Amino acid sequence: MKLLDSDHWVALLRGRLSLDAYVSPDELLAITAISVAELMHGASKSARREENIARLDILLATLVILPFDEAAARRFGALKADLERTGSRLADLDLQIASIALSQGIPLITHNTRHFARIPGLQLDDWLD
Repeated sequence: MKLLDSDHWVALLRGRLSLDAYVSPDELLAITAISVAELMHGASKSARREENIARLDILLATLVILPFDEAAARRFGALKADLERTGSRLADLDLQIASIALSQGIPLITHNTRHFARIPGLQLDDWLD
């Protein structure tokens, strides 16, 4: 399973990304509930609100949606404290997404690898290079 951040899902929805080179037909793809909220926010404020929400609904029906559960919350708290100690803060929503990936033991596919690289042990990849 691979966890894609919202930037990759937006690129996919807009036709700027094909998954063929990155995902085998039997491989599961995941999104976090946090990214669902980000995508729903974007669709809800768009000029083509209903169309974009419908497209998002179709996409979400094909994905595993990972929650911010207790394991991720515990990881989040420890990571946030560590990052604060080193003066290397990260926005809470991004840290929640990273904590989910870490607690699940799966890579995070994001276009913002430099941003997420501050998190020790987080596996990163970018399919939008």
